[in-house]
Amino acid sequence: MEVFSDLYLGDSKRELKKLPNNSIDLIVTSPPYADQRKNTYGGINPDEYVDWFLPISEQLLRVLKPTGTFILNIKEKI
Repeated sequence: MEVFSDLYLGDSKRELKKLPNNSIDLIVTSPPYADQRKNTYGGINPDEYVDWFLPISEQLLRVLKPTGTFILNIKEKI
């Protein structure tokens, strides 16, 4: 069995659009933690976080194979 791995680095809003539907076996992501990383990511107001993340998650699910795995790392206090 051959195993291939590709790592994609960039803004997920742009990079995900380049990938075909149902093409990814594993997605691991740790998005910015609302206002916890203002200096690094600009911060996202906690009240706006879900609306900010939903378009990204739609793309993640679009590219994920039906048999794929999606791991989302968000701290419990966020």
